[in-house]
Amino acid sequence: MPDFSRCAFTEGSVALPEDYVDRTVNVLLAGDEVSPSVNISRDALQPAEALDGYVSRQLEVLGQSLKGWALKSREPAMLGGDLLTGEWVRASYLRDGKRIWQSQAVFALAEGRVLVFTLAMARKLTPQDDALLLQVLSSYRAA
Repeated sequence: MPDFSRCAFTEGSVALPEDYVDRTVNVLLAGDEVSPSVNISRDALQPAEALDGYVSRQLEVLGQSLKGWALKSREPAMLGGDLLTGEWVRASYLRDGKRIWQSQAVFALAEGRVLVFTLAMARKLTPQDDALLLQVLSSYRAA
């Protein structure tokens, strides 16, 4: 079982000060200017909140805060092969007058923790982009 009193990252880990939580973001970069990055971020469910409620709440916030927000779809997603079921959300929004297309896969873990995998580009996402995110999701292994 993971030690949630520590913040782990590739190079090591640090002890979390009292009343602190890990909200780190990992950014996976391809090393070129055309391939999308994949961000892995952390969040938490509200008390007694289920994943579908969390996703709905976050989509409402995004719809209110991002110009040109357009939800494309909400579908089931799998993490670690068939380890955990979550939601795959496809959407787009405007940033500096340019449309950004985004895919997010969201999963609720133990103790109300949430993992969010985000792939976003300033172009329409392709089947190859979906395959990249699927590859990352399938490769997940619990700590």
